[in-house]
Amino acid sequence: MLVSEFENDFLKRQYPNLDTKSAYEKFVTEISEGKTEHLIEFSEKSRNLFNESTLRLEIYCVVDSTWIEKNPWNDKALLVKGRTKCLNSDGTFENGLMEMPFNENEISRDSIQKRYMNFVESNFNGKYLKALNSISDKSDFWSSFVKDRNDFGIIISEFIAKRMLAHKVDFDDYYIKRLIVTELSY
Repeated sequence: MLVSEFENDFLKRQYPNLDTKSAYEKFVTEISEGKTEHLIEFSEKSRNLFNESTLRLEIYCVVDSTWIEKNPWNDKALLVKGRTKCLNSDGTFENGLMEMPFNENEISRDSIQKRYMNFVESNFNGKYLKALNSISDKSDFWSSFVKDRNDFGIIISEFIAKRMLAHKVDFDDYYIKRLIVTELSY
């Protein structure tokens, strides 16, 4: 559903004169060049579909609450802490904790708490990564991408896009389209 929404909403609006395969390639090329200002063009419907889906929790551990504490290692900084929630491949949830120091002279408590409510990290126990591992032998691109995803977690979209272009991936491929939507779009 997300792929269909991405193609019929964003790609058709962004690249009205291109067929779907060419629109994907143009999008990936622009990402590889650091042109990401068009990402704000995703419809609210598309964003909500992803944010409210279990897929988001299968891909990422997301923060569901934040708070501020005194930093025990540095008197000049505070810590923003957050509780993370991940969906395991067996359907159970796992909670974790993240923390990041910040200087209240540089950013307000409210601002840092709001910023970290959008914090995500890679979910290494979800179905998404397990599915990627199952197709890692499909091509050299998949092998290198999955290895990096397992080793580093979230990868900067510009690097993924450059690698896709270097490997000349097929933009009609079922899995490539899904990767573009999950890794480069949302």
